[in-house]
Amino acid sequence: MSAHELPRPIGGRLLASPMPLLTAVFGLSAAVIVYRLFAGIGAVSNMTDGFTWGIWEPVNVVVFTGIGTGALAVALLTYLFNRGEYHGLVRPTVLLGAICYSLGGASIMVALGRYWNALLLPVIPYWNLGSALLEVAVCVLAYIMVLWVEVLPAVLDGAAASASPVWSSIGRRWGRRLAWAMPYVIALAIVLPLMHQSSLGGLMLLAESKVHPLWHTALLPLLFLVSCLSMGYGAVVVLVTVLQLEWSARADLALFDRISRVNAVVLLGYVVLRLGDLAGSGKLRLLGLDGFSLLFYLELALFVAPGVLLLRPATRASLGRTFGAALLAVAGGALYRVDTYLSVYRPAPGWSYFPSLGELAVTIGMAALGVAIFIVVCRLFPVVTVRDEARPGGPP
Repeated sequence: MSAHELPRPIGGRLLASPMPLLTAVFGLSAAVIVYRLFAGIGAVSNMTDGFTWGIWEPVNVVVFTGIGTGALAVALLTYLFNRGEYHGLVRPTVLLGAICYSLGGASIMVALGRYWNALLLPVIPYWNLGSALLEVAVCVLAYIMVLWVEVLPAVLDGAAASASPVWSSIGRRWGRRLAWAMPYVIALAIVLPLMHQSSLGGLMLLAESKVHPLWHTALLPLLFLVSCLSMGYGAVVVLVTVLQLEWSARADLALFDRISRVNAVVLLGYVVLRLGDLAGSGKLRLLGLDGFSLLFYLELALFVAPGVLLLRPATRASLGRTFGAALLAVAGGALYRVDTYLSVYRPAPGWSYFPSLGELAVTIGMAALGVAIFIVVCRLFPVVTVRDEARPGGPP
């Protein structure tokens, strides 16, 4: 990568649009969170003994982290398969991953009944070895720390370019030290999400009598892993396209072409696994015109459509069509996760659930906070690779 292609700060006013709107949305969410911490989870949530989790787990945790695996998807191409041309995508996708996973972890803290006990998670003697969520909790916590370490090179590069001799010296010195340690950090950044993303699917193996048979399968860990990769690759294309429209970020159609071909294989591979599993287990007979079957058809269509579209050269030659197919890939993975954790989850007759306004406010507010953090970091530090013809300093 040549010098003029290196990432650089976008610049501009930190509180420029849409920051006031994002701040206001999160402010409402923060008020709900504070009220919940003092008044209890029942004051803001419709969760019950039958539905012991609401939308925070399926959306804030399972979907947010699925989007955040764009960092894993790019890391697999860049480092594991030694394709250096993807390196320009690493910083934006790692930052997106760090934010998505951090928001997922914060949402878990809000949802826990005795949230203060989470402070004991790093203390190994206090681990509950009988908990099905222990591995997920430890892996996610470790991966959040790893992701923010991966964000540090952008911060240190920004410090090294500072006019202050002190900050410049700190940036150069610690940047060299971190560069030495990065191969080990990257190895962890690949292993940890592979572990906990499959475990998120494995967790639902325990709910055999509660999850609809069309979704409950021994392949849940593999299906969750494959679907998170399709979401991740889709999120990369969506993110970089939005950055191009907003900040004139560099979006290489040839690069998108290669990523999209990989994602087409992942998407259609998921479809083959899903249908093959249903056929092998004799569950295809369960399909009909009921509500569960319609959910299944919609979910499968959101994998088949982008997979077929991305196989077509005409789609990959158009940034708009590639963006649309990538959005469908993200939506397909998100729907599969929400379906498995909530839509097709039926604990027992008599229980029902619909998210409260408080739950919706927290979910939307967390998403708004994530966008705001991304904007601030990109304005201050060299994360995004901007086209040479783009106006320095970014939008006002």
